[in-house]
Amino acid sequence: MTSKATHGDVDIILRLYELRREPVMREARKFMAFEFWPSSYEDLGKLFGAGGKEFAYFRQVTSYWDMALSFVARGALDPALFLDNCNEMMFVYAKLKPFLPQLRETVNPLFWKRVEDFITGSAESQQKLANISRNVERVREQRMKAAAA
Repeated sequence: MTSKATHGDVDIILRLYELRREPVMREARKFMAFEFWPSSYEDLGKLFGAGGKEFAYFRQVTSYWDMALSFVARGALDPALFLDNCNEMMFVYAKLKPFLPQLRETVNPLFWKRVEDFITGSAESQQKLANISRNVERVREQRMKAAAA
């Protein structure tokens, strides 16, 4: 992935970073990164069925990253620069990846399709996902062992 990033691209990345610092968005990101570890599609169903702030957090984080990636998909933001700055999106994707087929079947046929297309669209992004996925699976296993103990 070669970069043709401009000062305008940098401005967009910085604005996206600023949006991530908004207090409610910080809470939503904390929930998605550290607190929500679905082990089955039923865990997602419970989240959706309960509504409440956790479901709002889920929607906020997933729609934020879909919006940010739309800038790349529409040519407004350099893909390589975005890839440099989307570790959190990759982390959430790795956590949700096992459930994407069911999410697309029951919620929205295009749920995070743009995100998936971006991640699978280059060797560099696939390698980054592989590295992040190893960490996600390690934490998931640790959490399952702790729950069983």
